[in-house]
Amino acid sequence: MVFVRWFWAWLAALLMVSGTACAGVAGSNPAPFNPDAVPSSADSAGHGMGGDASQPDERYVAIYGGSTKGTYFYVASAICAAMEAHFREHRIRCVSLRSQGVASNISLMNEGRAQFIIIQSDTNHAAASGGIRLPTGRSVMSLHDELGVLVVDGDSEIERVADLRGARINLGPEGSAVRRLWEGVLKAEGIAQDDLGEVLGATPDLNQRGLCDGYIDAFAMWIGHPALPISMSAANCGARIVGLRSPGIEKMVAAAPYFFWGVLPANTYLGQKKALESYGFKATLVADARVDPDLVYWLVRSVQESLDVFRARHPALATVEPRAMFESANFLPFHEGAARYWREIGWLGDSAAK
Repeated sequence: MVFVRWFWAWLAALLMVSGTACAGVAGSNPAPFNPDAVPSSADSAGHGMGGDASQPDERYVAIYGGSTKGTYFYVASAICAAMEAHFREHRIRCVSLRSQGVASNISLMNEGRAQFIIIQSDTNHAAASGGIRLPTGRSVMSLHDELGVLVVDGDSEIERVADLRGARINLGPEGSAVRRLWEGVLKAEGIAQDDLGEVLGATPDLNQRGLCDGYIDAFAMWIGHPALPISMSAANCGARIVGLRSPGIEKMVAAAPYFFWGVLPANTYLGQKKALESYGFKATLVADARVDPDLVYWLVRSVQESLDVFRARHPALATVEPRAMFESANFLPFHEGAARYWREIGWLGDSAAK
């Protein structure tokens, strides 16, 4: 057992290497802008469609989403699919990039390595209010809704958040978005970390393995549903899904402009026979202020004009509405390119972008 715990901790640390290597840049000045996976103009010059040098040069967009087991990677891919549908108009190539999640995405942008990142609405709000350092971050649009749920050992007696006392829980790495959300839930419920049976700080990639192998009793995810790690936990080891709602959490949600209440429909996951009330937020797309406004403009326009393509790429996107993508959760000022599109269709006044 000692060896197994050591191995699990070692594997968690190994998976965190890329995230910790992206530590935030100290100081008030932004790092030089040199985004990953984007060829220089010299690399792409003269390489038009089909190798025809008479065609305008192709341009490039790269979006940091998240783990390939999560939703953000596939949502970024859905954005790229919508852009591909309009390629002949804008000649912009788009790629979805893997990351370790929201905290990693913030670090990547602060290092000047990210054109676009997906973050949660609470993180967007914290960046806008100065709680998180993201000086070059600008809103593009909000994306899908994300509800938080507990995924618990099917043989446990955990039926609500209050039942977590004495349980072994993976809170996620220190400084990560999931860790911050977990801490908010525990505080709202009046549960100290000392009240828990054991606290682990592994990456979310190891949640399903930890639960199914019996090393933890519960993990939580705030994600677009259905999500593969939750589906696999329910199918492979009989995990149960529990909503995050209590009087304490209700007070927390009421005090936060970036949270909302929602319902996870019955049968979203195997064995989930009833609808679950829970709270959540929105995923939001953020661009570095230094990204060419024309790239941002065409990204927004492509998604809005090909919503059928966008929605079809992941179940979490099926109910996304265009007006909500403009109106909700964009706490950071709009990027110049996004503002150009929102003004073009009459939804934005002249003073909303900075």
